[in-house]
Amino acid sequence: MTTEEGVTFNTGYQLHPSPLPVCLGLLNNDKDGQWARHAKMPFSKFRKATLKTQFYFPREGNKQKNIADEWIRLSTGEKFTNAALGYVCDMWPMPAESFLNEENPYDFNSKGSPLKSAKFWYPTVLLNLDIKKQLPKGGVEWLFVRVATKQIKNGRMDLEIIILDEGAEVVAISHHVALAISSERNLADRQTGPRI
Repeated sequence: MTTEEGVTFNTGYQLHPSPLPVCLGLLNNDKDGQWARHAKMPFSKFRKATLKTQFYFPREGNKQKNIADEWIRLSTGEKFTNAALGYVCDMWPMPAESFLNEENPYDFNSKGSPLKSAKFWYPTVLLNLDIKKQLPKGGVEWLFVRVATKQIKNGRMDLEIIILDEGAEVVAISHHVALAISSERNLADRQTGPRI
């Protein structure tokens, strides 16, 4: 990216609706008034990669069912670099869950058990990633991620993921096509040995 040349224009792009304001200094200690840390992501039994990330969601939940916002950082203390953006573009709340359950397992106001509501698994069919900005060589501690879906139909959904840095600059954009299939296919005991 450091050798790329060509026209550059400031398009004035901003997320709509605007994300809630944040104070990362307060968020660092989970004391921000708008954002709070989820101790453990739902479905981590079969989304084990989520254990490597700390997730901070709006305290009052996301205002639209088809959009989920989050601030994230690595639980290992490492920093996000451009090499980690492929991982980042796959670490977010599943938007379909807000439509499937009365109690959204990613919402702090939820009273239900997230594990009881794990009805679906969302395997990725297609994922593209367009990195828009080179992160500093040493990486960054925090990234903001918005995931949005435009349509969920016949067990298939589109996802748009926008990753911003602390200065609200677009770092990367990713588009996915994913399926929504029974979580039993991912939670069932595996058979070993020859099938009879």
